[in-house]
Parts: sequence; C-alpha cells; structure tokens
Amino acid sequence: MFLGVVTQSLAEITILAEKAGVPRHAFLDFMNQSVMGSTFSRYKAPAFVNLDFKVTFTPHLLRKDLDLGLDAGKRFEVPMPLASLTRDILQSMIGRGMTEQDFAQLLLLQAEASGLKLVPEKVVVSDGLG
Repeated sequence: MFLGVVTQSLAEITILAEKAGVPRHAFLDFMNQSVMGSTFSRYKAPAFVNLDFKVTFTPHLLRKDLDLGLDAGKRFEVPMPLASLTRDILQSMIGRGMTEQDFAQLLLLQAEASGLKLVPEKVVVSDGLG
C-alpha cells in the first residue's frame, strides 16, 4: 500500500514542480538530496525523468496489494483514505489500458490530469543502486 501512495505523491509533486518551470531531473535531484529523498525515490527517478516505464511491478499487482491492504483496514476498522484514493487513481489508469508497463506511469496520468504533455528529458540520472 505504501508503494502506491508514495508513488502517487511523488508523481503529484513532480508534476507540480514541472508545471511551475522546474525540470523533472532538477526537482528529483533536489528531492533525492534532501531528507525526504529515499532509496525508492532515487530508484524511480530515471523512469520519471526519461519516461522509461519498463515493468518492475505491474499496475494489476499494485491494485491487488492495495485491495488486500484496504480489506485489512476494513477488517480492523482502520480508515485508510489515502490508500483508497490511490487505489481509485490506479484503477483509472488500468481502465485506460495502461497495464503493460510499470505502475510508475501514474506520473503520466497525473501529467494528463494537469494539462501537461510530458517528453523524455534525455538526462542521465542515477537510480541510486550503483
């Protein structure tokens, strides 16, 4: 569940920065150098910057995990509004047929909802794993 929520949040703030004139690579570098950066945000930075959505985890698998987590929330009476909203956004992506590439395509969906057409920046960005 955390994977979905974190990715959607990263997509939203990355698109906000780009719409405000900050290139994705510059924003993500800033983010990844700050205390808010993480192994995960560094790992997804190349995909977000260059729009390379090779599958690491499919939208269908992420939806399954979100459904399992939301079911547990119901069972234990724990409200999970962010996870629920993220699941709805992911379902919208799946409904549009965005199922054959990585779930990080949430970035593309956010850009479209924001009136922004993304293009690959063609910048070498470390995934932080090397």
